[in-house]
Amino acid sequence: MQRLQPDRLAGQITLLILVAIVTFQTIVLVTFHVLDVEGRRHIVDQTDFVASIILALDAAPLDARDHLLREFAHAVPFANIHILNERPPSIEAEDRGFLNEVRLIHTDLWAGSDVFAVADPSSNNPGIMAVGLRKSGYALVSISQHRKPPRSVWRWLWQPDPGTPFLLTPWALSAILFFLCTSTLVLWASNGIVAPLITLARHAEQFPGDAAGERQLDERGPHEVRELTRSINRMQERIGTMIAARTRVLAAVSHDLKTIITRLNLRTEFIADGDLRAKMLRDLNLMDSMLKKNLQHLRAEGDRSDYSLIDLDSVLQTVADQFADIGHKVRYQGGSHQMILGSLTEMQRVFSNLIENAINHADDVELSISAGNGRLYIDVADNGPGVPDEAKESVFEPFVRGQPGRTIGNHSGFGLGLSIVRSLVESHGGTVELLDREPKGLIARVSLPLADESQQGA
Repeated sequence: MQRLQPDRLAGQITLLILVAIVTFQTIVLVTFHVLDVEGRRHIVDQTDFVASIILALDAAPLDARDHLLREFAHAVPFANIHILNERPPSIEAEDRGFLNEVRLIHTDLWAGSDVFAVADPSSNNPGIMAVGLRKSGYALVSISQHRKPPRSVWRWLWQPDPGTPFLLTPWALSAILFFLCTSTLVLWASNGIVAPLITLARHAEQFPGDAAGERQLDERGPHEVRELTRSINRMQERIGTMIAARTRVLAAVSHDLKTIITRLNLRTEFIADGDLRAKMLRDLNLMDSMLKKNLQHLRAEGDRSDYSLIDLDSVLQTVADQFADIGHKVRYQGGSHQMILGSLTEMQRVFSNLIENAINHADDVELSISAGNGRLYIDVADNGPGVPDEAKESVFEPFVRGQPGRTIGNHSGFGLGLSIVRSLVESHGGTVELLDREPKGLIARVSLPLADESQQGA
């Protein structure tokens, strides 16, 4: 049963609506056929005519009955009426349609009227009724043209009465009504329920890129969806406030520490021992680099005030040339000029950090770009030792380095480069992952959404 259930909410709502409408239509069609509303109305109309004729015969003089019967024979062809002088023998009728006719005629006549079934001489079946007239005699009545052979629901749907217009046939009317109701309800469900949830999901995917609360979601849809949207907007505001407060505190601490490091640098210059002075300056420079990396990590969760259309091909070429100019073997296989919406400075930092991480572990780095499914895929590939599968995710955590054996003394990294990369890429609606390169090496693959037509035209 789970396999038959659609995975998406829109599909489930559509299926529910379809099942409900099909069930309702089936019940209506079967009920209409079983109750045979048209047939019952046809019978009632005929028995009303017959009852009126009998009342006229009962009230007319005896010598006028034959004349009335001849007139009625032309006016009411579906009924055969004869006058008997003696009471015919009655029988117990079992046909429900015939009994219904007897009951209806008895109801339309005078109180205490004598209406009963008699045998049909031609077939020996109950199909004739007798009505006792108050003056004298009995009227034999046979209603012969109203009975139709019973039809199944299927035949009733697909074989309507001759002459019925195509669009007025039962199945055509049902199909048109079914289509109109289903389309209306599906559109209402999609626009009123599913669309706000899809917007909510996309907004959550970009979180915490919008954590500063700059872009609030529109509160629309059903009451429950509006409440959920309102809660997420409030949560976003609270998280943005906490991030801003944390950033201000850490930035203030970093500023104070940089002031102290500057003082220590000045005092170190007065140390007479050259070796000791060199060691002190090296440690102070490492501390200064660590503070700068921390500030970069904090700024990775910045706002979008500087977002614009960026030609990523030009960014990659520029960054690759900068590293090649200082002697590193970094190549870029240029691609088509594809545009993204983002921060130029942050994109330069992303690929500078990835290339810097690659050249710290390899002597050859290659960049490439491709597009597909509305996204850009940028690969930064190296020929280094790579990263074990179990560590491919943990290296994105702050202060975690790919090679634990390294020390600060022989490596200038602090485990913040990849963490900054992931934060910046995710704030642009993208992803970053590490893949193995054959025969050896590592590929850092960045995926970013292409700018849509509305953004490019803005």
